[in-house]
Amino acid sequence: MSNACDASKEECHEGAGHSASSECCEIPEKLLCLADEAWRELLKDKIKQEIQKAAGPKLDSLAKLVAETNHRRWTHQIQSKIKCDEYKQQVKDALISLTE
Repeated sequence: MSNACDASKEECHEGAGHSASSECCEIPEKLLCLADEAWRELLKDKIKQEIQKAAGPKLDSLAKLVAETNHRRWTHQIQSKIKCDEYKQQVKDALISLTE
C-alpha cells in the first residue's frame, strides 16, 4: 500500500539529477511524514485514555479472564504433548520388543 510520503519520494527522485539533491529533496517530506505519524500515535494514546476511563474496570475483568483461560489452554496443550510423547515412546518400545 502506497502513501503520500512514498509518492513524494518517487517524484523527488525523478526530478533530481544526483543523489545529494535527492536526499535534500526528501528531508522536508520525511519530516512531514514523521509529523503525521506522531499525530496518529498521539491520537491513538488519547483514544486509549478515553477507553480506559469509560471501560477500564470492565476491560480489566475481561483481560483477567482471557489471561487465565490462555494459561489453562497452554497448560492443557503441554500436558497433552507430554502424554502424546509418552505414547509414542511406548509404541517404539513395543516395536523394539517385537524384534528382540
